[in-house]
Amino acid sequence: MVNKTLLVLILASLAVSGCIGEQETAPTSTPTPALPEISQAEMIPGEFDININSYFFVYLRDNKVIQKNTTTPTFDLVEKNYVIYNLSIKNNDTSPHNFSRNNLQLHANDQVFTPADPGTFHRYPDTWVYVLSEIEKEQRLNDSHILPSQTLKGIVIFKVDNYTTLLNRSFSLRYNTTPIPSTSFEKSLEALTAAEQFDYSIAFDMPPYDSDMWEGDSYYPPEPGYSFVWANWVNKTVFESYKKHDEMALPEEKRGNIPYIEIAYAVKVIPGQDLTVFHTDHSNLYADRNYNITREGKYRETQMYVIDGTGKELFNKSIDSRNDETGLVIFDNQTYRPFSENMPPILIPQATIVQISFYSTYGWGLAMRLTFNNQDIILDEHHNITLSRYDNYKVVS
Repeated sequence: MVNKTLLVLILASLAVSGCIGEQETAPTSTPTPALPEISQAEMIPGEFDININSYFFVYLRDNKVIQKNTTTPTFDLVEKNYVIYNLSIKNNDTSPHNFSRNNLQLHANDQVFTPADPGTFHRYPDTWVYVLSEIEKEQRLNDSHILPSQTLKGIVIFKVDNYTTLLNRSFSLRYNTTPIPSTSFEKSLEALTAAEQFDYSIAFDMPPYDSDMWEGDSYYPPEPGYSFVWANWVNKTVFESYKKHDEMALPEEKRGNIPYIEIAYAVKVIPGQDLTVFHTDHSNLYADRNYNITREGKYRETQMYVIDGTGKELFNKSIDSRNDETGLVIFDNQTYRPFSENMPPILIPQATIVQISFYSTYGWGLAMRLTFNNQDIILDEHHNITLSRYDNYKVVS
């Protein structure tokens, strides 16, 4: 069983801060939310060429506000759902134009969402919740005066409700009334579904759960009322098992002794990329091609780099084989095997990158379980998982 880390002081941070700031722009209506519409659209004439570079969806739930604002704690939980787009906006006209963020709208049939300002998304170390930390690092779009041929880049956030229909395609992102082009996004959503539904025990040779009750790795999800079960890796099923069982456990607790509960599930999708994946030892092979390698890993022989067709580094991650809480495999010769420094660079055309971050907290004071997971998944153009990496942090306070 993977060793747990004893962090007594982490409770202090849980008591003083929350996942989301207090200021939010309320949506103008409340449709069933979903990920981006896939339909192809023409360039916005005379003004802007707007493209979707990547997108996120985020689910958050806790009982922090309920505990803080009531003298007698209740079992209530507060859920928040977000759809986020990373956009590039180019003025394709010969005259300057004013870009207005509020002209971006998320349509769902006859209902419309406008951009929101949710504040901070997380309060844990960046390496523990990678996708949420990526959102914090992104430039947020604001109203701007864009000169001819100038490009503006950043994210726009929409707050939606109802997690269960986030994957519905009835949404359409528009600027004014014009749908925004979304080439390759239909395939990316199919790839996302494949990544979320995949049984990673096949790739990682490890069951999804680590349980004190079963004294090691297990296929049994956390039971209501028993919180000391950590996730080895995450897919949608694992996330929903914590979401369900932690909520089911609340009524079993005494009303005056309500545990703190928090959960987050965040996904980032980057579609349609011609990728090269290589080990640190191969980085010198690309020096004469102007590849922009921005960082070197803590362990020189244990770092994986992913670059796109232009040579831009999309991310790099540790693959330290000495750490049982980190692992990376590739699909090779009809089987998954560990990625190593002896492997040549891997070329993956028209790939989709899916990155998942998950955490779940349940408990009290010195009896709290915290489980954190991050995964990087690369799927080929046929939605086969070509590469998958995981890391996890298992904490007891």
